[in-house]
Amino acid sequence: MSELRSTVDALRSETLAELPDARIEDDFAELHRAVEQLEVERLRRLAEIERRGLHERDGFLSAAAWLVSRFKVAWGVAREHVRIARALDHMPQTRRALEEGEISMSAIRVLVAVRDASADAFERCEPQLVEAARIYSVSDLQRVAAFWREGVETRRRVRRRGPAPSSATVARVGLAARDGAGGRRSRSRDG
Repeated sequence: MSELRSTVDALRSETLAELPDARIEDDFAELHRAVEQLEVERLRRLAEIERRGLHERDGFLSAAAWLVSRFKVAWGVAREHVRIARALDHMPQTRRALEEGEISMSAIRVLVAVRDASADAFERCEPQLVEAARIYSVSDLQRVAAFWREGVETRRRVRRRGPAPSSATVARVGLAARDGAGGRRSRSRDG
């Protein structure tokens, strides 16, 4: 960790106005990647702190309360960090893509929210959802996630009423809902 502090101190000592534009841009890109990687490690350690109950040593009932008190983090932010740290333990492909710099922390927040909707369904679809996170902007990923959650909810409703629909049926229902055409459009495509 002392090497990390030394690197940060060296960066802080640079006079940015004297650096060429290309160097500033390159440095920014590298720092952005490094910050994301540090965040992965921070969350990994936070999950371990929660798993071991280390926050209890200081009298805190939760890791979120520990973060709030010890690091002056807002409650909402602390709860989100713990939720993401906990979820990443169960999202191996997502974590790998984040560690390799293929997806961003913003995409992670979207994927964790998707997993919160249905952990079982997420586990089955994680490769496709991670691929969507690689390909799409975060705003497009949010639309994909909303569509996915809608399909999962539709599947749950249909299961309660009868046999489980095929994934093709769920996709058609989701497309019809997304297009605002009700069931008519879906049936007309199928003949």
